[in-house]
Amino acid sequence: MRPLIRHLYVHIPFCAKVCPYCAFYVHGGSAGLQKRFVAALRKELSVAREKFDLQLETIYFGGGTPSMLNADLFLMIAESLQDFKPGEFTLEANPATVTEAKTAAWKWAGVNRVSLGAQSFDPDYLKLLGRQHTPEDIPETISLLRGAGFANINIDLMFSLPMMKDTTWDRTLAAALACHPQHLSAYALSYEEDTPFFERLQSGEWKTDEEREIRMFNSTLDVLREAGLDAYEISNFAKHGFESVHNLAYWRGEDYLGVGPSACSTIGTQRWKNIEDTEAYICRVDRDECLRTEIEIVTPEIRQRERIMFGLRTREGVDLSLVTEHGNTVCRLIEEGLAQSLGKRLVLTPRGRLVADSIAEQFC
Repeated sequence: MRPLIRHLYVHIPFCAKVCPYCAFYVHGGSAGLQKRFVAALRKELSVAREKFDLQLETIYFGGGTPSMLNADLFLMIAESLQDFKPGEFTLEANPATVTEAKTAAWKWAGVNRVSLGAQSFDPDYLKLLGRQHTPEDIPETISLLRGAGFANINIDLMFSLPMMKDTTWDRTLAAALACHPQHLSAYALSYEEDTPFFERLQSGEWKTDEEREIRMFNSTLDVLREAGLDAYEISNFAKHGFESVHNLAYWRGEDYLGVGPSACSTIGTQRWKNIEDTEAYICRVDRDECLRTEIEIVTPEIRQRERIMFGLRTREGVDLSLVTEHGNTVCRLIEEGLAQSLGKRLVLTPRGRLVADSIAEQFC
């Protein structure tokens, strides 16, 4: 029997400019390369239909900058997916890359959720982050999206940036809320290896500030809760009914298929990553060669550890049956006020969420 797949991730590797903090597989792309990539992607999707039983509940176009693709190229990909009617179809977009022609193509394809990579509303930090939009571009883009009929919009933001003041973050949150998003993602800056930001940290030019990060995290919880955006995952906040179904599938340990260069998949007992090279990806697809690299066997033990690790980051926590062999750890976390038992689930408290990663390590 073909494996059943309910969640599809599509990686679009193109960016107009690679941001200095980004460690994802992204690069620039000429019109010719984009066209060849789309043809290869369509073929990979066709092969996937033969190998897997695709009953898609969610589709997620990430990158990179999917909104860089012009309407015609996007529609070529969408035609390969037109007979699927997922409940949630997300597309990542950057401010100032959205046009009426693109929104019309997205609507035709069934996109019903747009995740906008704003990152900041401060002009100086936008420059530092290598973003090509202005603060004014963000509400203008959201207005264009709403005018096109998109009623589920996420805004991505980053806090605890180098030398960032609390008041700067407060202003950014206020500006984001003034756009009335249904969902907001707020991530503390992570210094990833092999990025210019990591080099500046290693050189001593910048320093991390854990106390500042905690302050900003706590203020984010308070401000967004008051605005009606609940923290259903440590970095993700949503109005009721607007939680990301696709991301919840990841955090609950469900299977998913990734297509495109560098895209990851976890299906049954196997996990793999597509080749991280767009030219090589196109050539391999053309020659009907294997795209998989970094193949890993996912044992039941690995599955359980991951469900605990990701589940503890969410509002719903984890089923207590997953941690029965760690009874002493569970009791200690509850006694220390880092976790609580709600029915048959173990859920972290606000204090526990501040150290969620170190708590998860105790169950490994």
